Amino acid sequence: MLLQSMTSDPIARNSDLVSLFRDVAAAAPERAALSAEDDRVTYRRLDAWSDAVARILLTEGVRPGDRVALRMTPGAEAIVAILAILKCGAAYVPVDLRNPVSRSDFILADSGASALIGEPYEGCAVTRVVRTAAVAECRDARPEPVTDAGEAVRPGADDTAYVIYTSGTTGNPKGVPVRHANVLALLTGAPSVFDFTEDDRWLLFHSLSFDFSVWEIWGPFSTGAELVVLPHWAARTPEQYLSVIIDRGVTVINQTPTAFLALTEAAVRGGRDVSGLRYVIFGGEKLTAPMLRPWAKAFGLDRPRLVNGYGITETTVFTTFEEIGEAYLTQDTSVIGRALPSFRTRVVGDDGRDVALGETGELWLAGAQLAEGYLRRPELTAEKFPVVTDGGTGESVRYYRSGDLVSELPDGRFAYEGRADLQVKLRGYRIELSDIETAVRRHDDVVDAVVTVREFKPGDLRLVCAYVAREGSATTTARELRDHIKTLLPAYMHPARYLRLPGLPRTVNGKVDRAAVARSWEEEVARS
Repeated sequence: MLLQSMTSDPIARNSDLVSLFRDVAAAAPERAALSAEDDRVTYRRLDAWSDAVARILLTEGVRPGDRVALRMTPGAEAIVAILAILKCGAAYVPVDLRNPVSRSDFILADSGASALIGEPYEGCAVTRVVRTAAVAECRDARPEPVTDAGEAVRPGADDTAYVIYTSGTTGNPKGVPVRHANVLALLTGAPSVFDFTEDDRWLLFHSLSFDFSVWEIWGPFSTGAELVVLPHWAARTPEQYLSVIIDRGVTVINQTPTAFLALTEAAVRGGRDVSGLRYVIFGGEKLTAPMLRPWAKAFGLDRPRLVNGYGITETTVFTTFEEIGEAYLTQDTSVIGRALPSFRTRVVGDDGRDVALGETGELWLAGAQLAEGYLRRPELTAEKFPVVTDGGTGESVRYYRSGDLVSELPDGRFAYEGRADLQVKLRGYRIELSDIETAVRRHDDVVDAVVTVREFKPGDLRLVCAYVAREGSATTTARELRDHIKTLLPAYMHPARYLRLPGLPRTVNGKVDRAAVARSWEEEVARS
């Protein structure tokens, strides 16, 4: 099946996201840019609304190069806030409302946020605050230019657009600053895979703290299409979510495989017509054939098209794509496809050399979508973003070491084999298992802990924790540990089950035997 392309003129003409948005808005001012519940906002209105909020931010002291925390539920006001921050020449730093206070405190301090737009929490250290209500009040503002001391304000290609925090090996998240040029490179490469048009309607489903949302927002805004915000009440069940997709005429959705399984069950059980969808794009987790077969049996693969995407925050959302065909449904491997045009790739073995075709190694990535590194983490940046001299040309090339193990197929596509470390992707979130283990060990009665991912049924992957309690602490329960973890980690990092063991099994060299721990879980499930 060949993937068609579309014109990318607006993207090619612009070097930053603000200019791109203004270009698209000027070309189709009365088209619907955004719909949330019963509120429909045109490109003209969204442009003027976000200009007005940008002027408020400038009045509050926000300046080009600043970082502004964004703490809002996804909605019309949040999209306006993102555009307003960018129009100030600043970068937005999403802070999820569900974060524990300790995580939010760290993100605000580490990012050096000069202001916050949305809802502050008790004890929030940022004092310059523009609340959601103030954003809403600007909805009908008259068009006026965004200026600072009489000078027009606009970002440059190399300015930071956003900083997203991912799980970190030290127990603290690490900030990834992504530039306007990085996002433009992603959007430039998309037409090599997709035929998005101005008639599409994209669903904003994911948290603004998850970089899937960057794709969900700028996919439509770069093509003059419409962004449909999923109402908060519709996120409660897949049936409600599916109804929004059908009733609002959504044509493009982005899904983690786990969420797609629930959506499939709802669609098949309800006998729903999903032919209005044009694309289902996967990301955030490994996609395997058993996850797709129920959908393919019920609805086929022609409409909507199913596309498996692989990507990393450090490489701006997506790196490779693979359209799902009948052959995918019969294979055991998870094929993630070819890299987008701007990427240079290597598959590197333990010895630092490229492996032979078909052998497994770590995927290294270079190109226009690479972030500069980690905020305030020079040593980690040097480790994860090595500069390598090309033996043939003598050129210095900066790569990102993904930590993902892949093998290259004879036709240039990649097959995903797994992680090289203890980092996993689950429901779209990148999670460092050691972060959770550290948090569990902080309980006074816990000596040691091992967190793994267990598949309870095909596609139903969950975090589980085996732990060893201190001698004499017979009363330590799973409920106590759940309550303990709630104060330290966001919900997506909470283990679903806990198993108390008398001791953790070890290998001959003294390391924890994770395979033996996994067997203990199987034995526990068999007994229960």
